[in-house]
Amino acid sequence: MASGGLVDRIAAEFGVHFIAHTRRVEGRHQSKARRTCLTLLKKHGPEHLRLVFGLINTAENRGNWSAQCFTAVSWLVLNKPSWIERRGFLDRFDKINLQALLEKSKEINPSAPTVTLSVLLSYELDKRLQQPFLERAA
Repeated sequence: MASGGLVDRIAAEFGVHFIAHTRRVEGRHQSKARRTCLTLLKKHGPEHLRLVFGLINTAENRGNWSAQCFTAVSWLVLNKPSWIERRGFLDRFDKINLQALLEKSKEINPSAPTVTLSVLLSYELDKRLQQPFLERAA
């Protein structure tokens, strides 16, 4: 199967469909980041892309399907694999507002928001991972 079809199938698994970059995103299920996802798929494989989609698809961050968010979360997965395996990682990750971090990164460094977002995300998650994890009673 061509990787273009595979990237669309992976996106569909998360309820996302890609739209042309010239169109306006009209809902939390649309993304213009097809080319970025295709690059991630080719460089790192389908499981990596699914993990990135899954991390962005948390309750608080669903809908942040921008190329910058995909790239920053992918960077985090590739460079901090031990974090992802830690207990409570997903709960802590979900408490981070990716949209707010993206806006802040554009403010801080408009010429390189993706790199800035990666740094801010890493810093914010590091702070949260240093806090003790309190398990909820079942």
